[in-house]
Amino acid sequence: VSTQSTGFLGVLIDHRLSWKNHITVVTNKVRNSIAQLWDMRKVLPKKLRISVYNAIVNSQLSYAIPVWGGFDSCDSLKSLFILQKQALRNLFSIRRESKHVKGHTKEKFNELRILTVYNIYNYATLLHLVKLKMLKEPAYLYDLLGLQNVTNERKNRVNLPNLKLKHYQNNFFYQAPKLWNSICSSQSHCDSLPTAPTLNCLKTRLKNFLCKVQSYGNVTEWLSINKSPELYLSAAKNDPYISTECPMT
Repeated sequence: VSTQSTGFLGVLIDHRLSWKNHITVVTNKVRNSIAQLWDMRKVLPKKLRISVYNAIVNSQLSYAIPVWGGFDSCDSLKSLFILQKQALRNLFSIRRESKHVKGHTKEKFNELRILTVYNIYNYATLLHLVKLKMLKEPAYLYDLLGLQNVTNERKNRVNLPNLKLKHYQNNFFYQAPKLWNSICSSQSHCDSLPTAPTLNCLKTRLKNFLCKVQSYGNVTEWLSINKSPELYLSAAKNDPYISTECPMT
């Protein structure tokens, strides 16, 4: 880890705010866990495997991810996604398609309703924004995002900060309003997320929606649309085969 970084509440902050050092640390932790999963699959019943995956892998990926996980202008999460797929192959014995082709994981992600690291970021970022709107805390961030101006007349949309440099567009301050506004503009395709009556209801609808986003397309191929609610909603407006109903839990 570079000496030009410091740790704060379990997150490594470097002088460029690139989060590369922190992502490297998380990558190493997940990589070290993968071999354990291969051995565990022999003794663990299938019902417990998801719990073990959540404890060993998902906990590392999800911790403070709205802070360091922005991937809009640069795919900083690719290495973690590769390891996430390997973790599922090891834990659920997903066999190779051939000598040179690894087993496909998309179907297993969707069958078990496990979010990819990209959608873990989308889920956590949107959820934190909603909590900010509801609780109005922390007050400085609530005021900084201008959430006091969000009304039904504006269709719940949040003001998007004017940040021209892509390097600065990967932070929570920019990505959270961007994701939220894309959902507000296509509520019929995301089970009316912005108007969910309770936080628990919103969590369920959001998980259902993101599962639908990452299941789009062929089960043997991951697409750019599978990690971007914005791309999915854009396609949904022109694709009659995309259902307006979210899958049931």
